[in-house]
Amino acid sequence: MTRREQPLTGWVISLDLWGTLLTYGDRDGEATWRITEFTRVLHAFGHDVAPAWVREIVTEIRDLERQQQRMAGLQPGPDAQVTAILDVLGIVADAALLDVLVTVHTHAVLRACPEPIPGAHAAVAGIKEAGAWLVLTSNTLATPPALHRQLMADTGLLEPFDDLLFSGDLGVAKPDRAVFQAVADRSGTSPNRIVHVGNDWRTDVEGAIDAGCHAVFYNSRGKSPRLQAPDIAHLDQLPDLLIALCTAVAPHTDRKDLV
Repeated sequence: MTRREQPLTGWVISLDLWGTLLTYGDRDGEATWRITEFTRVLHAFGHDVAPAWVREIVTEIRDLERQQQRMAGLQPGPDAQVTAILDVLGIVADAALLDVLVTVHTHAVLRACPEPIPGAHAAVAGIKEAGAWLVLTSNTLATPPALHRQLMADTGLLEPFDDLLFSGDLGVAKPDRAVFQAVADRSGTSPNRIVHVGNDWRTDVEGAIDAGCHAVFYNSRGKSPRLQAPDIAHLDQLPDLLIALCTAVAPHTDRKDLV
């Protein structure tokens, strides 16, 4: 494809990670390993807590933090997450205990064995071939940005991206408009030249539109279409949809700084 044949030149395509490019994997396996290791570590540090109680509190805190992130864009760090769990358990953590539990908490995702969603590699390659500046824009919670980068490298998804933005680095999460403004600032463009693609209507679609960006809904579960954004059911549809959307929105503008 020559430069003139690259219809996405001058556009920034922002992609969500979890549920869009990567599966969530075995969440039950992840949760079971986290609870088992939390209980084992607490016992080793002299705190005998029933596994059922640990599971209840860890699940409750994680659900609360995930909901606060989705609704308000809050971004607690792993240390704060583990401290909140220990506070409810009535345990005052010293630095050594906190350090071990944070390691358990942040690495539990590896037990889920997430994999690329079918069509992810081809979709990413097609977007790059069409000339777009490609950005990953992902919320993180228990799993820190460094581990996300490693997962992307291990699954062959890292190399095509021009930039990676994680909420754990930014200190704020989607749907907060500051996340999408960070995409614009770091890409050297304006929000109306950004299309964000993701599987969560609240964080990915509404968040992007509220920030002045365009959005595409990855509707893999076949939910009823909505007028606010186009949707796709399979990732292999994504490059063509993006080309059609960006062509319809505005004439192409070459961005030498993005090439």
